[in-house]
Amino acid sequence: MPSPLRVLSALTAATCIAITVTTVSYAVPVPSRSADSPAPCIRGEEESRADSSVDDREIRYTEATRYDAVRRHAQKVWQAGPLSKVKLRGDTATTVNDLEWRDYKKKDGHGGHYDRRSGVAETDYIYLNKEYLDPPGALSKIGSQQSVAAHELGHALGLCHKGDRLVSLMWTSVVNPPITGPTGVDKANYEKIWG
Repeated sequence: MPSPLRVLSALTAATCIAITVTTVSYAVPVPSRSADSPAPCIRGEEESRADSSVDDREIRYTEATRYDAVRRHAQKVWQAGPLSKVKLRGDTATTVNDLEWRDYKKKDGHGGHYDRRSGVAETDYIYLNKEYLDPPGALSKIGSQQSVAAHELGHALGLCHKGDRLVSLMWTSVVNPPITGPTGVDKANYEKIWG
C-alpha cells in the first residue's frame, strides 16, 4: 500500500495537470494555418486598399475620443516595424482628414465599429462605444479597450474579419485574454495589401 505522502503527491500532480489543461483549453482556438500566412475574410467580406481609409499611403486623422490612450496604442501597434508602410498622421489645416475617432453610447453588442464612407474626400469614422468600454462594461479593462481600438484601426487599414480557427486581432469579438495588437496572420494580410 502506498504511503499517504505518495498518494497526496500523486493527487496534487493530477490536480495541477487538470488545472493546467483547463486553463489552456479555453484561452484561444487552435490555429489551423501558419502564423505568418495571409488568411481569408469571412462572410463574403473583402480586403483591399479600396476598403481602407488610406489616401496616398497615409491616414490623416483627428480624434474626439475619451479613449485617447487606447487610440495611441492602436496607432503604435499598427506602425511597428514592417507595419509602417502606411503612415498614421494627425490632420492639419492643409491636409484632408481621412479618419476621425469618435465616441458613442448604445447597447448594440459592439465595443466599437468602423464606418467607411465611399465618397470623394469624405471622412471615415472609428466609433468607440462607452456602453461597453466604460466601467462596469464588459470591455472596460485596458486590454479589451486596446483590442477594440486596434481592431477598428485594422479595418481602416483595409483588413477584414477573420475566422476563429486562427489567432487574429481581426476576430469578430474580443477574447479573454484579449489580443491587443496584430498577430502574424494580421501582419501577413497587411503585407498582402500594402506590400
